[in-house]
Amino acid sequence: MRKEEKDFLKKVEKLVYEQMKDKHVNCDTVCESLGITNQNLRRKILAITGQTGGKYLLTIRLDYAKELLATGKYSIGQVALKCGYEDANNFSRTFKRETGQKPTEYAANNKK
Repeated sequence: MRKEEKDFLKKVEKLVYEQMKDKHVNCDTVCESLGITNQNLRRKILAITGQTGGKYLLTIRLDYAKELLATGKYSIGQVALKCGYEDANNFSRTFKRETGQKPTEYAANNKK
């Protein structure tokens, strides 16, 4: 991966972290912040990561959730809110679908 690609992904990740508590963080909000079109954002993310824009943003959110769960300091509901989910059940379903584990299982198996 070239430096400019890494820098671009870091910018996207930073924006997602900044907007994470807003449940509406998506490609549109990231595009607006970066000053590029939605099509351009999605094309660049796909070319660099092989993931769709939405899938890449979800990956960032779930990686953050994994970090929080591994600390053992937060309830599932708190992690859900910190990652932009209003509903802990929706978060849990998404987490299980994407990782193959329930958040409680992940937390128990990955405590730091």
